[in-house]
Amino acid sequence: MPIRRLAPGRAAVRYGFIGPGTHAQENLLPALSVLDGARLTAVAARKPDAAAEAARRWGADLWTDDWTELTEPADGEGGREVDALVVAGSPDLHAEVLRRALPRGISVFVEKPPAPGTGTLEKLVDDERGAPRGTVAFVGFNFPYGQSYRKLRDTLRDHGALRTVDIRMVSAKPTSPVWGCTTVEDSLLQGLGTHAVDLALRELGTPDRITARRADIDARRCAIHVFLEYADGRLATLLLGNYSNRLEYRCELVTDDAVVGVLDHFRTLTVSRPSNAPGAGVLDGKETLRHDWPGRRGGYGVTGYATELESFHRSVRDGERSGSPLSACLEVYRVLDEVRRQTGVRP
Repeated sequence: MPIRRLAPGRAAVRYGFIGPGTHAQENLLPALSVLDGARLTAVAARKPDAAAEAARRWGADLWTDDWTELTEPADGEGGREVDALVVAGSPDLHAEVLRRALPRGISVFVEKPPAPGTGTLEKLVDDERGAPRGTVAFVGFNFPYGQSYRKLRDTLRDHGALRTVDIRMVSAKPTSPVWGCTTVEDSLLQGLGTHAVDLALRELGTPDRITARRADIDARRCAIHVFLEYADGRLATLLLGNYSNRLEYRCELVTDDAVVGVLDHFRTLTVSRPSNAPGAGVLDGKETLRHDWPGRRGGYGVTGYATELESFHRSVRDGERSGSPLSACLEVYRVLDEVRRQTGVRP
């Protein structure tokens, strides 16, 4: 048989990356590097050396210390060097990139939080709605995209609707203000708070009542409890804090069939059910089903970074709707504004 040549496939989506800091180097850039049909073309960082080094390390041809160059036509021509941008920086930077890129038809993945405040986010949602057809805005909430969390939801799907959501997210930081926030407490809400509220609202929707309380542990550490209540009796309870020595993440979901799913961090999932619940079957008595994700498997899929980028990439490539649009964040921000009001946290 004569030698054959494969027919050319679909051109790779060309990505520009803005903000190749520690988080990006540990999570987003490795996940992007193995994404099928994606090619990292350019890297932008404030320091030229950091931009050049990240470009060399991750195989990009171009680098710059001015990210706005990635939104301009290449060499004065009509085309650009990139098709989409991935941004990992401060909320102010996220908002600046979105504000500039979306009207130009450039799709953008931004890490959460996408904006420093609700007013700014509302204007960005207008930009999202007015962007050229096919332009995608995606906010990087990795928790609901994790393999273990998706396994939890798939396992519970045949066992009734959710009645309660209980989320615990505590960490060792922040212990000083970050991202332009004036207080540690607001930095905590911008960081862990957006994750927890987003997860609860994805499952239960907009609450009918919000109650929040704060306990100061010392001058730099606190715990914030948030209760989201629904008219039909459903309830979400959220615990946020910066008093641990590491990130601790625990999520418990209970269905109206009394099936309980507990995800401990990203690695262990247990499912149980009372022995006298109708149709208990394999989960009779004190038996549980357990799934483990060993650490040696690699964390980008388990933690959701690979899966969220894949979802964004699919939207850009195939014209699908964003799975995490800016508009969906508005209610998250409004819930957190009420939490600030009730707990006395200065924005």
